[in-house]
Amino acid sequence: MQIQDFDYSIDVEQVILWQYTQAPNLKALVADEQAYIDINHSQFWSSWYDDVFNLLTANDFGLSVWSIILDVPYLITAQGGVKPIWGFDQLPPLNNYVNYERGNFARGSSRIILTTEEQRLFLRLRYFQLTTDGCITSINNFLNLLFDDPNGLYQGGAWIIDNLDMTAEYVFNCPISTGLLTAIVTYGVLPKPAGVRLEYTVL
Repeated sequence: MQIQDFDYSIDVEQVILWQYTQAPNLKALVADEQAYIDINHSQFWSSWYDDVFNLLTANDFGLSVWSIILDVPYLITAQGGVKPIWGFDQLPPLNNYVNYERGNFARGSSRIILTTEEQRLFLRLRYFQLTTDGCITSINNFLNLLFDDPNGLYQGGAWIIDNLDMTAEYVFNCPISTGLLTAIVTYGVLPKPAGVRLEYTVL
């Protein structure tokens, strides 16, 4: 998509009347105002596409805007906390059989703080969930794009498997933090066919 180029610069010195061109104090004030506008106005709008509009490069402000648009919270609250669940899980890599001291034994809720890169991934998953047709082929094509980027943070791939019994399994072959996985599961941002129960595996 081509976005039209705009000139966001503002020349404040144009407001100085000719009879005040030799007033040093006034010109200094106007120069300070010009510097402020260059940083906080012109630069902001010229960086709008990268900092806000583009989910691949959005900064924290842009991600908070996208969170409102996509109707998911920027600060995520999850039941049971962000530590791995203690005990004998069927997915040892997820909790590594953690004991009582290093695991999550509480029933309360806690706030998950995702990194900027994790928030970008979380929002891209939510966007895809809202725009996909939900078929396995489309989901796998998107996961290949998202989790097998040689220049990206998440490498190694991810895919969904249809178990042919009204369940499907998401498999992640790349490191995913417990907080990110908890956010993905809690808010159900991974697309799925209607009526299908999801399972998750981190290799």
